[in-house]
Amino acid sequence: MGELKKYIILGHENPDVDSIVSGYLLEKLLLSKSFNVEFIIPDKRIEKDVVGLCKEFGLDIEKLGYLKDLPTNKDYHYILVDHHDRITPGLITAVIDHHPTKTVLNIPWYQNVQSSSTTCLICRGNENYFNKSDIELAILASMVDTASFHSTKTCNSDVSWVKEMCQKYNIDYNRLYKKGLCLTDMSNIDEVKLNGLKKYNFEGNLVESSYIQIEEITNYSKKITYIIDSLMNYVKENNLKVFVFIVHDMKTFKTTVYNITANDYTVRYYNEYTSRGNNIIPEIEEELKKESNRRNLKVE
Repeated sequence: MGELKKYIILGHENPDVDSIVSGYLLEKLLLSKSFNVEFIIPDKRIEKDVVGLCKEFGLDIEKLGYLKDLPTNKDYHYILVDHHDRITPGLITAVIDHHPTKTVLNIPWYQNVQSSSTTCLICRGNENYFNKSDIELAILASMVDTASFHSTKTCNSDVSWVKEMCQKYNIDYNRLYKKGLCLTDMSNIDEVKLNGLKKYNFEGNLVESSYIQIEEITNYSKKITYIIDSLMNYVKENNLKVFVFIVHDMKTFKTTVYNITANDYTVRYYNEYTSRGNNIIPEIEEELKKESNRRNLKVE
């Protein structure tokens, strides 16, 4: 990546804490290396809790001017953080992500490896470029993205790094642990059903997914039933193949997944807090590929 080129850093649509903090940290890192780079958040939909949590820890995305439309200049190059697939006005020249995929993308600089968070990939080994507040934000993002290291995406080496950084900078680990559990406010069900919304396109099959984190799933059975019924209509209206609604029980740290179509749904149970990006969605992608292959065999 040359220094004279203009680079735009982008997180995924409806960015979460890891996506936003990763963009902020990568911008700071590359600016310190004299790159012409800018972090932009063009998305109109961002969870209020996400914005509020970032602001609580000193990252005010509104004040910093990150909320703006993408430039129309097609000569700009794009760096994707915390995801690896997005339509951009210019060329995607770099990716930093922690959702490994079997598909190999033809991108000049591509890093998509197992990690607790994208912030860990950016910060570990580059600590000298960041201050205490930056490191604390990176740890916060790691906690939030792994439900305080209860998720299957957790890497033990990242946990060790986080504890080392907390000790070095006198950061309150327990405070960040509690913040990382991120219980979902269930007061507005119509908003909750699209909490943490992500969109996927698997060879023409449109898939969307959201999640909630609650204490004791049995206490919310009526609300979950309402959400499922509502999402069936959402699937019809948006011509989706399936909507993946994920419920993380933060008391037992177990996950229930509802795969919702226009007329029905199936349920899958996991005896652990299961990662959406590393486990649940890849399983859906694999099932859709098998379904497509079976159809092709019948045609032949």
